[in-house]
Amino acid sequence: MRRSLSILLILISAYLSAQQTFQNVAPALGITGMDGLGHGVGWGDIDNDGDPDLGISNQEGSGFWFFRNDIDHFTNITASAGLSGLGGNKIIIAEMTGDEYNDLVLRTRSGTQYLFESNGDGTFNDITAASGIGAAAVYNIADFDNDGYTDLLSVAGSNLSILYNNGNSTFATAEVIAPLPDFWGIAVLDYDRDGFMDIYWTTYGDNPNTLLKNNGDGTFDDVTTEAGVEYTQGGHALDVSDFNNDGYVDIYVGSYSNLSCKLFKNNGDGTFDDVSVSSGTTGHHDTRTTTFADYNNDGFLDIFSSHHDFYSYSNTMLKNNGDETFTEVAPSLGISGEWIGDYFGVGWADYNLDGALDLFAAGHIDKYNLFKNTNCPGTYLMVDLKGIISNPNGIGAQVDVWNNGQLVSRNVLPNGGFHDFSDLRLHFGLDGAYSVDSINVYWPSGIVQKLGNTNADQLISITEDTVTTGINTGQLIVCPVPLTVRPNPVVHSGKVSFYQVKNGNISLSLLDAAGRQLRIIYNGYLDKGGHEIDFTVPGPRSGFYNLKVESDSQLQITKVIIQKRQ
Repeated sequence: MRRSLSILLILISAYLSAQQTFQNVAPALGITGMDGLGHGVGWGDIDNDGDPDLGISNQEGSGFWFFRNDIDHFTNITASAGLSGLGGNKIIIAEMTGDEYNDLVLRTRSGTQYLFESNGDGTFNDITAASGIGAAAVYNIADFDNDGYTDLLSVAGSNLSILYNNGNSTFATAEVIAPLPDFWGIAVLDYDRDGFMDIYWTTYGDNPNTLLKNNGDGTFDDVTTEAGVEYTQGGHALDVSDFNNDGYVDIYVGSYSNLSCKLFKNNGDGTFDDVSVSSGTTGHHDTRTTTFADYNNDGFLDIFSSHHDFYSYSNTMLKNNGDETFTEVAPSLGISGEWIGDYFGVGWADYNLDGALDLFAAGHIDKYNLFKNTNCPGTYLMVDLKGIISNPNGIGAQVDVWNNGQLVSRNVLPNGGFHDFSDLRLHFGLDGAYSVDSINVYWPSGIVQKLGNTNADQLISITEDTVTTGINTGQLIVCPVPLTVRPNPVVHSGKVSFYQVKNGNISLSLLDAAGRQLRIIYNGYLDKGGHEIDFTVPGPRSGFYNLKVESDSQLQITKVIIQKRQ
C-alpha cells in the first residue's frame, strides 16, 4: 500500500514539474527598482546582440526604465543610455532613422513625445527636435506609402495623422486622415491584402470603432460598415493577427463597455464575420488589454487578456483549439487569480531564446512581472526579417510556413493596444515538427521570397532580396536582370552586379537615403551584357543607402545596408 502511494506521489510530482506554467522571474533577473503603478511595455533589440531588450513605464508619468537583456539577467541602463527623467504611455522599439539599430519612440502621459536614435552600444541620442515630429502623440507605426521607411501614426488634437518618414531621421508634415471624436487602441493591418497598410481603431466612450482602407495614394476611406467590423461602444483592448492560419488578418476587440468582446474573422473578400459566440471568445467586461500569442507552440494563436475586475476573472488565456474555437486555460497556467492582473500594458518576447514566448505585464495589482514560459511543449521557429526595399523591420510582411500541407501564417504587426508593444520578430509554433518544408515571405515591396526545407528550434534572419525598381518611361528600358549587391549588408567592400542593356556610357553611384549622391563608383563606357564591379565602403555612418545605375537608356536603383567597420 505504502509503495503504491509512493509511486502515485512520484507520478503526481513528475506531472506537476512537467506542467506548463508562467512564473514571475523579474526580481530574480534584476528587473527591479520601479515605482508607481505599471503602465507601458515595449520589447526590442536595440544593440543587435540577438536578444530583445525591455522598456517599461508607470502610470503616473514619473517613471520610465530601460533594461538591457543579457539572457540570464537584465541590467538597468536608463541613466547610462540617456533616458532618465521620462515617462511612457506607449513604448515603440523599431528602426526609424535609417541605420541598422532599432530606435525608441516614447509617447508620454503628458502628451509630449520623444524620438531617441540608438547608437547600437546601449546609448541613445535625443533627436526629437531635429526630426520634426512635433507634438503629435504617436500611437503606432507602419510604412503607409511603401517607400521603404517606417512612418508614425499619430493623433494631434482630434485628428488622426501620418508623419511620413523621409529616410534621413526627419519626418514630413503630418497628413490628416480623419477626425477622431474619441479613440483608444489603434492597430495597423493590411486587411484586404492589397499591399497597403490599413488602420483600425477602438474608442474610449460610446463612439463606434472605425476601419480605414488605405487607397495607396495618400487617401483613406471609411469602410467600417461594409467590412462588418462595427463596435458601437468603448473597446479599450485591441489586437490583430491571423488566428486561423488562412492568410488573412483578423481583429479582436476587448470590451470596456456593456458589449461583449468581439472576434472578427476575416473572410478574405474585404468583409469580416463576428464569430465571438461560436468561437467562445466573448470574454468579460472592462478589458484593459489583449494580445495574440502562441503560448504553447501548437501553431495557433491564442488570446491573452487582462481585466479590471481582478477578483472575478483577473486575466484570461483563451487557448486556440485549432478548429476556430477557444478554451479558457489561464488558471492552470498560473496567470489568473486574486491579486493577479489588472494589467494596462503587456508585451510578448522570447527573452531567453529558448523557443517559448514570455510575457511582461505592467499594471495596478502585481505591478511589474516578467512571466517566464516554463515547460512549453512543441518545437518552434523564430524569424527576424531585414527589409532592404521594404522597411527595415518588415512591418506589414506576411510569412507563411508550410509543413506536410499545414500552414502557419504570421504577420509583422505592432500591437494595437494603448500601452502594448511586443518583439517584432515572428514566432512560429511547429507542434513538434523537426523541420518545415518551405517558408514564403511576402514583403511590403511586393517581393515574394521563398526558402526551402529549414530545421526547427532556431532563430533565422531573412534579408529581403533586392530587385530592379520598375521604371519604364520615355526612352528608358526596364532591365530584365536585377541590380544586386553582395554581400548585403556591406561592411568593408562589396560587389555590384547589373546588366547593361546596350553599349554606351553608364554611371554607378552611391546615394544616401534621401537620394543625395555621395560617391561615384564607376563612370564610363561598357558593352552590352552582364557586369560586376567591386566597390569599397567610403566611410559613411551605418544605415540604409541606395545604389543607382544610370545611362541614357536605363535606370536601376536598389537599397544597400552599410554597417560600421569593426
